[in-house]
Amino acid sequence: MEKPSPVKSNRENPSRADGGSGGAPMIDMRSLAGERWPAPEWHFDCIEKEATCAESKERMMRVIRRMGDQQVPDYSSIDWDAELAAFGELEFPNYYRQPFHSVPGGYLSEAAAVGDRRAMESIYQDAHPQRSLGIRAELAALIPAQAKRVVDLGAGTGDGAAAIARRLPDAEVTALEVSPFMIVAGRLQNADVPNFHFVQGLAEATEFADASMDAVAITLVFHECPNKIKRDILREAHRILRPGGTVVLTDTPNDDLHGFRGFYEPYKEEWLDFDPGAFLHETGFTDVASHDVAPPLWSRVARRAA
Repeated sequence: MEKPSPVKSNRENPSRADGGSGGAPMIDMRSLAGERWPAPEWHFDCIEKEATCAESKERMMRVIRRMGDQQVPDYSSIDWDAELAAFGELEFPNYYRQPFHSVPGGYLSEAAAVGDRRAMESIYQDAHPQRSLGIRAELAALIPAQAKRVVDLGAGTGDGAAAIARRLPDAEVTALEVSPFMIVAGRLQNADVPNFHFVQGLAEATEFADASMDAVAITLVFHECPNKIKRDILREAHRILRPGGTVVLTDTPNDDLHGFRGFYEPYKEEWLDFDPGAFLHETGFTDVASHDVAPPLWSRVARRAA
């Protein structure tokens, strides 16, 4: 496999995050580039543009400063070559092949996978006494207690799906995730949950049978998708839910991405106008209700008509 371009020390404006302040730490984002899915050069151009934008990056830098204080699993035992070799070929759609959060390669990288839990704990450090894991537990309570088959679409490293599985020990909980890197890290960090497993696939094309799920969770996915894919995911969720089944859609406030500069978010403009209730009604869901159990995140709970 071709290796990514080496770090170019002579670039006029190296891709970095400096918080807009001379005293803040400098981070060479190019150093996060992985070799197993080499990032294209345009990723670094996007990262550089985000790093040098005029807006304050203090929120981003606060997250980065806190990351070293978070308690996370030890990922050093992972044999990445062996683990990744077990995955089949999957075509990653263009909307997904983005340098999310200014990580070269985005979610198709070890850096994103092993940094996911640490970053989430840092971001939500002040939002809940148990940080992001506490928020995941609060959101799990929105899944009906009688649900026996649950899927978390776009599950990342699976902390949300694992929280549901812990709350519903008699349920079969599937974490559907497209990135093999996220799956590998997630298997390690949630290895203690017996009724939880990963499946690789796209949230908009799951290949699950019609009406095969009692509940679907979609958490912190939509702000990272264009509107067409949001609709496709909701239509897929409607298809795989049994009549009367529940969807729980959770995400960040519409203006949040614009206040989090320094982390590249390709769909932040579309996110400003996203209306979750309208999208849910448009894709066939009924009984849409707000359940803001884990601020600053919002949740909408809806049903497929019986």
